[in-house]
Amino acid sequence: MTQRVTRHLNPVGSDGMEGEGGYPAESPVVTAADLVRGFSECRDMATRTPLYITHHGRATHVLLGVNEFRALKAQSGNAGQESAEEKLFALADWVDQAVIICDQDMRVDFVNRVASAICRKPVGQMVGPKLDVVLPSISGSLMEVHVRRTVSGGEPSAADIPSPFADGAWLRLQSFPLGRSTVIMFRDITEDVRRHRLADAKAAIIEAMTAHGDVGYVRLSVRGTIDAVDVPFTDMLSLPRERVMGVQLTDLVLTHGRAAFRQALERAMQGQGAQCVQTMLLSNRGEAVAVKASIVALHGAYGAEGAVVLITALDGSTVVELPRAAE
Repeated sequence: MTQRVTRHLNPVGSDGMEGEGGYPAESPVVTAADLVRGFSECRDMATRTPLYITHHGRATHVLLGVNEFRALKAQSGNAGQESAEEKLFALADWVDQAVIICDQDMRVDFVNRVASAICRKPVGQMVGPKLDVVLPSISGSLMEVHVRRTVSGGEPSAADIPSPFADGAWLRLQSFPLGRSTVIMFRDITEDVRRHRLADAKAAIIEAMTAHGDVGYVRLSVRGTIDAVDVPFTDMLSLPRERVMGVQLTDLVLTHGRAAFRQALERAMQGQGAQCVQTMLLSNRGEAVAVKASIVALHGAYGAEGAVVLITALDGSTVVELPRAAE
């Protein structure tokens, strides 16, 4: 049998790379037929070095000891796991939210650049220790409660919470299990929270004006048409809300005052500051109503969105001569 186990003496690529037969140079080789006839001897040889098995001159299998096979399998598995983790971390580093990945003991395995910026700590100082050691400010905070719930019970969590890293700041937090790790994602929503609080104040002011009864509120589109009104304004003109929606506000001004009112409205919407005018509005009662109107441009996230007009009724005797539009 020893004569049947041969070495490939003249392979293509004698530098150790695979040759035409599909096996490295100077490797022990046996045909499939000889393997069947001398399996005992081949098995002993495979415990010392991998034995290549050929069929019609080309390698099809490799016989090796179980210990070498287990070591090779473990090495391959670790390489695949490391590659997957590297890809995950590379992706997380480009996410526009803060990302922190912890193991089951809450030790920090990964921190992306956004998290480093929000937490005000270099990445190198954050990876390795436990989360509450790296970020002592989270101890006792809502962030710690949500993260520990995910670590202990595998329960995903999401909430808007006060930031433990800066006074008066807010974070939108998510925590969820990923394999044996826990992913913590958060972003700063301080401006959003402030904007919503301002929106609540605006709604309260409009409600207060409605309760007051003497202040008319009109919101105009960029084309000058009425988008929203309150009850005092419709009562002032004795018109139902449906009749004024979509109407040009300047069309409700007496004819000889329209040019001046339109001019004031255009100045306000062109960014020349708030405008205040006195004019006369047509009512459904067949009479004119003397009013004082203040006009302010309405700006949104993407530019001008129209204007807001506040209107109060005046005693007719206090109305001065209506201004004329510039020639």
